[in-house]
Amino acid sequence: MAEKNNTFKIVVLVILIIVAAAGGFIGYRYMHKKNASGEADSVLATLKQVIPMLGKETDVSMGDGRDPLPIFEVNGIDIVGCLEIPSIDLMAPVTSKGDSKAGFAAVLSRSPVKGRFGLTGSKKDVFSRLASVKPGDNVAFTDMDGVRYTYSVTTQFHLKKWDQADNDLMLSYKVDDDTRFVVGCKRL
Repeated sequence: MAEKNNTFKIVVLVILIIVAAAGGFIGYRYMHKKNASGEADSVLATLKQVIPMLGKETDVSMGDGRDPLPIFEVNGIDIVGCLEIPSIDLMAPVTSKGDSKAGFAAVLSRSPVKGRFGLTGSKKDVFSRLASVKPGDNVAFTDMDGVRYTYSVTTQFHLKKWDQADNDLMLSYKVDDDTRFVVGCKRL
């Protein structure tokens, strides 16, 4: 009987350790995501002050902006503008070339002036709902000068070679080392 009691205590102890470890991991991931989105929210708040009409159609949006895109440093991060996808309630700051930070999209290729403008982000945060957009949904990119580029979603596809895509705007995230999920858009 004492041996069964000791076995039971060991099993309970192991279960408590596993539950505590899982709770710690979940807490760590939550805090990491909260801090990351907090940084993106802080940058977005600054962008709303710098670009007063951010998120609204303006007469400025009728023309083309500068190429290369103007860069504005916020909290040590080089920002080129803001991406909006109303159908999935997304408004995210866009960093200059490079890997995107948590909560941010990043320029992958070219510019809105030249076309074939590519933005990338993580499927785990900023583009977590990207696969939900549908043809006809609106997308907008506003640069640091306040020039707003508006697009309409046309397609979704998986892509092996980036240069095979021919859209005015391509939003993507990595599926694996060789493939990207892409949402293609045409400029309005």
